Amino acid sequence: QSDKLTERKWNWFNMMKANFKEHVDAWQRHVDQYGPPGDHPYAPNNNLERGGCPLIGKQCPLKADKLIDYDGDYGFPEDAVYFKTEVKKSEVDNLAKVKQEALEAAREKKEQGRRDALKRHYNGKILQVSLANGSCESMDESMDKMEAAQEKIVRNRLSKSDSRDSAKNEVTDFEEALNELKLSILSLAERSGMQITGKRDVNADRPDNRSMVELSLCEEVIETAEYFIKGIQGRMEEIRIKDGRMRSTIQQLFLLLKELHERNNHSISQLMDRGEERPPRSREVKTMKMLAIKVQKELDLPKIKEDMEKNGSKGDLHPILPGKVDLMAALKSRVSTDAGRGGLMDALKSRVKAQ
Repeated sequence: QSDKLTERKWNWFNMMKANFKEHVDAWQRHVDQYGPPGDHPYAPNNNLERGGCPLIGKQCPLKADKLIDYDGDYGFPEDAVYFKTEVKKSEVDNLAKVKQEALEAAREKKEQGRRDALKRHYNGKILQVSLANGSCESMDESMDKMEAAQEKIVRNRLSKSDSRDSAKNEVTDFEEALNELKLSILSLAERSGMQITGKRDVNADRPDNRSMVELSLCEEVIETAEYFIKGIQGRMEEIRIKDGRMRSTIQQLFLLLKELHERNNHSISQLMDRGEERPPRSREVKTMKMLAIKVQKELDLPKIKEDMEKNGSKGDLHPILPGKVDLMAALKSRVSTDAGRGGLMDALKSRVKAQ
């Protein structure tokens, strides 16, 4: 391939060289016949008998060469001068940039504090600090993905008319998300010292040497995972699909989360007995109620309801599979079975009245 490219470059060079030589030869022949610049008379009124260059306009090589005239003295700057352009950004862009910079500064400050705490816990051992920091980043990423998936569930509840195909696509997404979550939780369990290969044996567990930062962050992951799994369970009930493999995965996850939670609490208690303090939460837990209010505001749910009623679908905001289910009733039943998260219906109703 490189040989072909070299050949193409060589052919291009030869072509440019031949064209240049051809133009120089034509120039020289014309100058030899009719005279050089400054002494190059033209035949008056195309009267060739009186002599002079018979070519008109740019046909004459000398006139064509003068189209770009380099003979004048235009001067030059003593120092280097560069072209400058100024771009005025709108206030919206500036505000977005300021907000983004503030978020990045806050994130950097949090990460720096986390690194300092890990260095103190592991006595500056670079390998241990690096592994712990990587674990913290993985937990942050896992929570980000679960929160995004939760918001997608709420959006599907509030704005989407679910056909069989779309419901099956949701189930596929749930399976992938649960399997990914399971791998993350298993990784956390292994780091905690739990024996996870082969048959579960508590006596084979290793001591838990994690820092308070890791333990607290792991507790946040467990809490977010519980909200996420219950959200999937509620959604599966709404779209009326049962999946035995998914149900088995969820049962395994709940057992794993329960055991990891107990192990975290034991390790946290030991560190607190040594005088360590538990750090503040790294983020606010986004419940289904909070996400529903956020999505409802973005989608303008009252307007959606009004439009559907005009089209003859009275109150059926969330048609699913054969038959239709009232969205409000579905949400109400979902909240009533979700301990600790109640008030979604009240929040939705108050939001509709406020708008």
